[in-house]
Amino acid sequence: MDILFIAKYVLVIALIIMMLAALRASAYKSTSMGLLGSSVVVVAFAMALLVGGDIYNLEFFKDISLALIFFGFVGTVAFAAVLGGEDK
Repeated sequence: MDILFIAKYVLVIALIIMMLAALRASAYKSTSMGLLGSSVVVVAFAMALLVGGDIYNLEFFKDISLALIFFGFVGTVAFAAVLGGEDK
């Protein structure tokens, strides 16, 4: 068995653990921690989709993960702009 193949599975397991830790962090009371946790989950899911698509030869996995990362960033910036209020 190839070491790179094993490393991909280890990466997917590490990303799942990271998602669980981010969900735990997003359960705190502050809005910023919730935003941070959801952003980390989206990025970890996109990375797991990239690795899983490479392992199982899926189609369109790069497009979907790019859209997840882009729209996650846009949503974070929009939420921060709304939460930040007006410039004084």
